[in-house]
Amino acid sequence: MTVSVHALTGRRRAARGGPGPGLVRLSVCAATIAACVPYLILKTAWLSGSTAGWNDVEAARGSGLYVANAVTMGMDALAVLVALAFTFRWGRRIPAWLVLTPIWIAAGLLAPIVLAVPLGALLQALFSSEPLTGGDAAIQGWVYGVVYTGFTVQGLGLLTAFVLYAKDRWADVFTIRTRDVPKGATHALQVLLARAASVFAAGFAAVHLFWAFGGTAGLRGDEIVHRNAAQQLADGVWGALALAGAAALLAIVQRAGRPERLALPLAVAWVGAAATFAWSLYALLVTLGRPGLLASDSTAAANLTALGGLLAGLLMGVAGAVLLTERQSASPTASSTP
Repeated sequence: MTVSVHALTGRRRAARGGPGPGLVRLSVCAATIAACVPYLILKTAWLSGSTAGWNDVEAARGSGLYVANAVTMGMDALAVLVALAFTFRWGRRIPAWLVLTPIWIAAGLLAPIVLAVPLGALLQALFSSEPLTGGDAAIQGWVYGVVYTGFTVQGLGLLTAFVLYAKDRWADVFTIRTRDVPKGATHALQVLLARAASVFAAGFAAVHLFWAFGGTAGLRGDEIVHRNAAQQLADGVWGALALAGAAALLAIVQRAGRPERLALPLAVAWVGAAATFAWSLYALLVTLGRPGLLASDSTAAANLTALGGLLAGLLMGVAGAVLLTERQSASPTASSTP
């Protein structure tokens, strides 16, 4: 008996775990990695002692900045690995927490950039003669263009790759209705965490929306002088994401009928929680990393707002993790691997 080529190929693919990535996923992966390359080159140059792109050469040689450059370069290199994991079959064998943690942080850092930077640049070009970077003359303008263009493409690429990956690995999440998610033993805890998070998120959002609409209380003097439309838009995006994330999480834990599919409120809660947590943590780390400059580099209002955002994002993240873990445990047919 002869065996057809198609049948033999099918058996080999099955033995290897299914067909390889299609053209769309390979293209998304390639674009994401390409967007990381300029940032990695720039950081490598700075870590090697180059002052390319700097106006203030002395500032470029600070030891604290060296550590920050090393950390951010490592984060961008991790984005390359994550993009590869989302594209190729071996990524589906990685433990779920090891995949979800870096993409949660990446979504939080990059989603506000994707939402705010392109529109902010357009608004700045149309309505202001001041450069997008405001009064920061330490770094040359082209650096911001290269970095934030890359971040925007990275954000779009990683989020697209993650959706395609999640549809393969957790397909049931995209079909189940919110009201059909079972209420398990931790449901009361989920509701408590979501409601507590919403309080902190509301305070965080109120301050950022106040700044977005022109308020200046709580800002440093130099921030007020050099504030532009792009920075106000960024504040508006952070505030809106915090409110949307908290509202979506409440809709999930209370099993609201709208929106019907779990995937939509889950995505909003995911991005809102991540953005609120990640950018608040970043702001606090910057402040704590320069203790000698606290009086001039930050205000009590800004620090308290960042702390509130950190707590809001963390509580939302814990509530979501508890909900998804309990649902996975209660659904033996919904395997974490295909």
